[in-house]
Amino acid sequence: MKKILLTLIIMAYVNSTKAQCWQSISSGVLHSAGIKNGGTLWAWGYNPYGQLGDGTNTDKNIPTQIGTATNWQTVSAQRFYTMAIKTDGTLWGWGYNANGQLGDGTNTNKSIPIQIGTATNWQSINSAGFHNLALKTNGTLWTWGANSTGQLGDGTNSDKNIPTQIGTATNWQSIGGGDYHSLAIKTNGTLWAWGYNNEGQLGNGTNINSNIPIQIGTATNWLSISAGANHSIAIKTGGTLWAWGYNYQGQLGDGTTINKNIPVQIGTATNWQKIKTGGFHTLAQKLDGSIWAWGFNNNGQLGDGTNTDRNIPLQIGTATNWQSISARSEQSLLLKSGGTLWGFGLNYYGQIGDGTNADKNIPTYIVSSGCSVLPITLTQFTATNQGNFN
Repeated sequence: MKKILLTLIIMAYVNSTKAQCWQSISSGVLHSAGIKNGGTLWAWGYNPYGQLGDGTNTDKNIPTQIGTATNWQTVSAQRFYTMAIKTDGTLWGWGYNANGQLGDGTNTNKSIPIQIGTATNWQSINSAGFHNLALKTNGTLWTWGANSTGQLGDGTNSDKNIPTQIGTATNWQSIGGGDYHSLAIKTNGTLWAWGYNNEGQLGNGTNINSNIPIQIGTATNWLSISAGANHSIAIKTGGTLWAWGYNYQGQLGDGTTINKNIPVQIGTATNWQKIKTGGFHTLAQKLDGSIWAWGFNNNGQLGDGTNTDRNIPLQIGTATNWQSISARSEQSLLLKSGGTLWGFGLNYYGQIGDGTNADKNIPTYIVSSGCSVLPITLTQFTATNQGNFN
């Protein structure tokens, strides 16, 4: 009987990791959004402009389901607004819209998701400060929203309230938007940047703005990119980590607090896999599943149990089963391999989602419907109770 009970406990544990847990997450400036593996959309945090999409302007400090649709594919939360793509390739937006960042042809805020245009071939979306970058399945690049520093890349400094194609190239592969600058990689591995450049965040060796995409260096092995408020992080195909731009809080991770206007390699490790930039901090994941953080830490957004800034990558805990990362402003979100959600950092508006409005400086488990974890690991449980099941 006791062995049967142990078997049932093990089965319950295994099934809990297969429940409708989190598939993807996105941390905005003061709100957060995520998609569960059933295709449902959830949001929480600051909501005065309707950026949660629940039809209200009321803040939420726990994940709240948005509508009943079950075909959401990707979501991108940013400064007071949210964009998302469904599995049918349609584009949706809601929240703050003063600069046309929703792309619906108006400058009116929306408190529920509204479809943007009629295209059904949207592939990826990256919401930045007050502007958006998006790719279609045909490899074309589109931008819209605020454009005061040329961050849209269309050769002007005028805002756009509908998606606007940038050039005619059809080989754009990945995108990253900062507060006022933009980054992109082409399928040939070249790196491109445009927009605001006062801190060297474009990486071209100058501090001059550009309102069109300019190639950064001549390397053809860039793999992934992420743009913070005024700094940029990238990984090359060999797993090396590179950074440039604003560095006052050590967010570049090179051991200094000096700005850089060209990409500089961070350390010598060759096993970096994923990167995400917050406003002034950075998160990264290695191939072994470990999470590392550095930069600004005033609200505990590095997750190391302190509020001390770091100017070199610091491993967060000892876990090696992290699956994905998201950061923005002064908070961070993580997913573990079982799809469980964890958050830390600024939580004044409930943007971590743990049911409180208190900051957290270590990864904190976010209890959510259909997703659970045991208070101890299965190994710890069986070791503790082995004698009871003989």
